[in-house]
Amino acid sequence: MLNALPNSRATPPKSDVKDYLHAIENYMDLDELVKHLDVLVDNIKKTQDKANARVLDPSPSSQPTGFKWTWEALAENIKSALHINSTNIGALKDVLSLPISQQFTLLKAISERLLGTKYPTNDRNNTFETVMNILGKLGPEYQDLISVVTQPLITTFYEDIPKPYINYVGQQFRTADGTKNSLIFPEVGKAGSNYVRSVTSTAYNNEDLPPAKEVFEKLLKRPDGEFVEHKGGINMLLLYLAILITHDLFSTDSANPQRNLTTSYLDLSHLYGNNRDQQLSVRQMKGGLLKPDQWYDKRLVLQPAGVGALMVVFSRNHNYIAKKLLKINENKRFSYGPGNALATEEEQDEKLFQTARLINNGCYANVIIHDYIRTIIGTTADSDFILDPFALPSNPIYGNAVSIEFNIIYRWHAAIGKEDSDWLAQVMSLLGNDDIANGVGKQCPVQTMPHSERPDVDNQSIFDIMMDGFNHHFVHATPEELQKGLPIAGAHRNIETGSFPDSDIIKALKSGYTQSAHEIGNGQATPAALEHVEIAGINQARALGCCYFNEFRKFLNLTTMKTFEDFSEKPSVQQALKELYGTPDRVELYAGLMVERNKQSGLRLPYTMGRAILSDAVNLLRNDRILTKELTPNNLTNWGYKYTLGDPKSNNRVFPSMIRDLFPEAQATSIGFTQEELRTLFNVPNSLKNNENAKQ
Repeated sequence: MLNALPNSRATPPKSDVKDYLHAIENYMDLDELVKHLDVLVDNIKKTQDKANARVLDPSPSSQPTGFKWTWEALAENIKSALHINSTNIGALKDVLSLPISQQFTLLKAISERLLGTKYPTNDRNNTFETVMNILGKLGPEYQDLISVVTQPLITTFYEDIPKPYINYVGQQFRTADGTKNSLIFPEVGKAGSNYVRSVTSTAYNNEDLPPAKEVFEKLLKRPDGEFVEHKGGINMLLLYLAILITHDLFSTDSANPQRNLTTSYLDLSHLYGNNRDQQLSVRQMKGGLLKPDQWYDKRLVLQPAGVGALMVVFSRNHNYIAKKLLKINENKRFSYGPGNALATEEEQDEKLFQTARLINNGCYANVIIHDYIRTIIGTTADSDFILDPFALPSNPIYGNAVSIEFNIIYRWHAAIGKEDSDWLAQVMSLLGNDDIANGVGKQCPVQTMPHSERPDVDNQSIFDIMMDGFNHHFVHATPEELQKGLPIAGAHRNIETGSFPDSDIIKALKSGYTQSAHEIGNGQATPAALEHVEIAGINQARALGCCYFNEFRKFLNLTTMKTFEDFSEKPSVQQALKELYGTPDRVELYAGLMVERNKQSGLRLPYTMGRAILSDAVNLLRNDRILTKELTPNNLTNWGYKYTLGDPKSNNRVFPSMIRDLFPEAQATSIGFTQEELRTLFNVPNSLKNNENAKQ
């Protein structure tokens, strides 16, 4: 056989065609393949002159050619690099005794290896020209032979250009409503679309479902006075980022909770809005700028102050980028007037805005990959390893559409820290349960509601009503401040500039940085103040026909839960599951996700939730044409492209640079983040951990 050991010169015994194909695939180098092709063609031609097919010498090239090129090419091709050796050319004697049909098979295999290698081809090696010379000796009676050899070449040339065509010139900017991310299926992921369904349940309906309130009381509610600090040291700043991501992807329509009012892409739509009118409402309409420290999504006002502060970070980042682009003005791409690419100041504003948005989106993706995913899987901030969804090329065809199952998966209320939990309890108490119920409680398809209960106001009207009470109790912003933009508890806008003081934003971020998150898994961990929110989620999942928990685990190719002890380590939760559902297969997706045992590292999410989150993150990023195809120097400018790549001195993270550079006044004082704190933004500071350990 032709699988001699490296450096072996022994003549192999007679082999069949399968053995020889194996040698072609794994062992022969380029020179040997050309020789074998020449001999096989001449043999099939039945000519006496086997020496008149000339192998062209390589042309001059700065790149390796000849044997050196062959060796490097095969070394890069893992399959072909194993056991490299010089197979004895005498093996051809055995091949030439094979039937002609089998020699055709070998010709095809050799042609594919010669001209279809995965290693970049150095065309100065003249391999293609040599093959053409060999074939050029053949007359019309050898058309079958020519066809066998040339078909692989035609296939190679055809596959050089990928299909279907997914990236058209002039489509590099995001639309406001998420359309045209996929140019083949332009409506996929559009704001206002219905949620998709990931798992179709085939199980019989549970006709004895427990009341949602009872599920909350027995399985989800955190006991009064109990708080379990996150064992991985994760702080609330990471959860604030998670809240941004969740609200970027999910905005259920209160009038019809089958609909998602935001896009299905990680596109900062909560900053920019979900349609053109919303987008225009937050823009200055000059210089590509947003209104100072402004964002669109009102829902984030009712979150802890650090969430709004993060929105200010990305709002300021957009304006920093737009100003930098205009200052550099690479190749005068942002100049307008006679002799320039842009005709008017309005065109300049639009070009600057869209380019700045692209770069800001690239920074957002950098934070998700280098900080969010890194923290979830448990690698340290200074690790060179990242789980990079873009490590392999992606050609997204279909776009992305979020599902009702993943709407449930992103509910991490159990992680809320002690201070934020106490604060939310005050918010819920002071705003009143009726307001909360009107805002989030009626979460089931409108066609299943009694007509008397159907909302007669839209989401924005609901949050306008709630924000009046919120501002009165927690913000105390003046009408003049509110005209400048959305409020943040504990912060006040400058009436002249419309901006928040740097110190107010940094203080809000630090409140999350120094606050430990709560352990997430095992159940009985959600603050009591979020009862109405959780009940709404349970009812929504039921009304939309979500699958059972075990069905979702099957969907992810995970083993199913056979006993209630498989779910949680808490005996009280195991007993409650038994009382509420009877058998593990009847446990609802919502309840199962919240009570499952947690992973032992990183964010320590419940196992199914953690597995699903990583699948979703990879799909969100790789299914996005803008993120995979349009974040290029040509679209972002050279400076913008480098900016999205992050700081090499900070393991290519961009977020520390954003905090440091966008809030210079606070960073120049003791209020600001230190270099060490910027390195570990999503972990409770070691000094606080040590203090807690000392108390214990």
